[in-house]
Amino acid sequence: RPTLDIAISTLAHPFNLTVAFLGGGGFFHIQIDTLGVKMLEMALEFGAQASINLGVASGGVHIMAGIYFSIQRRTISGKEVNAASLSGYLRMGGELSVLGLISVSLEFNLSFTYEFEKNAASGRATLTVKVEVLFFSTSVEITVEKRFGGSSGDPKFGEVFETPQIWGSYAAAFA
Repeated sequence: RPTLDIAISTLAHPFNLTVAFLGGGGFFHIQIDTLGVKMLEMALEFGAQASINLGVASGGVHIMAGIYFSIQRRTISGKEVNAASLSGYLRMGGELSVLGLISVSLEFNLSFTYEFEKNAASGRATLTVKVEVLFFSTSVEITVEKRFGGSSGDPKFGEVFETPQIWGSYAAAFA
């Protein structure tokens, strides 16, 4: 199908706007084909960053928060639907370099995503530490993820209490 693809920056290379130590950025991307909107995604990010250079050592810190929204035409259970998701995130990090010989950087990323079609949410936290000494470099990444809701088969709150006696027993536990 013929597709019209329009973008203002990209996810990998967003536009940036910085005034003093406050800044932000984002992107906008839409694809339209003969069936309508095939994909729409956008993000905005804002926060602060600061740097210092003392000659023998230099470094910087940043804290950024953002929001990402996406609608994509997908096939779910044999049916074409517009799958939407909304994410909010927080990024924090810093780096330090001494004489250009030793560098240490730290990045923490916390995100929360809600997928409308699945009626599910997920949270993810990632910590990345990178160390460089002369020609040696190593990086360690630790990720924790938790999913909530969706089609896991978990009963809804009201479905747990089939009889008034079960509800009474539950309520009495908090009295």
